Amino acid sequence: MRKFLILLAMSAVVMSAPVQAKKTPELTGLELQQLQSHEFEGDKEMVFASVMSVLQDSGYRIQAADKDTGLITGIASTKSKVTYNLFIGFGRSKKSPIVSAFIENRAPGVSSVRLSFVMAKVKSSLYGSAPQDEEPIYDASVYKDAFEKIDQALFIRKGMAAPAPMTSTTATPVAAPASTTK
Repeated sequence: MRKFLILLAMSAVVMSAPVQAKKTPELTGLELQQLQSHEFEGDKEMVFASVMSVLQDSGYRIQAADKDTGLITGIASTKSKVTYNLFIGFGRSKKSPIVSAFIENRAPGVSSVRLSFVMAKVKSSLYGSAPQDEEPIYDASVYKDAFEKIDQALFIRKGMAAPAPMTSTTATPVAAPASTTK
């Protein structure tokens, strides 16, 4: 009986202890900039087109893009599930990745790209839909993968834009047939 009471008391102490949610570590501004930014060799126009191409190839639907300011925003397509709320009735809910990109010239021939990925919970009802509860994505592999794809797209664009090497089209003289005289 005594063991039972000790066990009951210990479980009560454990149950009453505050539960702490798993928090993602907060990054400083400089750490966040280092994670989300990368420099590329190329002018702003070529880098902008490469970023657009990579985002579209990755399944993002471009919401807005402005080459002058260097801003691009996009949202990826995902499947939704049906929800019910007592006050507004049936609706849909889904989590969608959203990306924003900022491209700027750093120096002649060098451009900087800053990407920001978030996972947004999107709810819709009879009254419309809007992203809610955005959660930033701090996984370094996501950014590394995106920057590698942009680098590959930029490499291909540079190769396509480079002039073709000039080939020599000078005709080589054809030797005249030897004439025989008797």
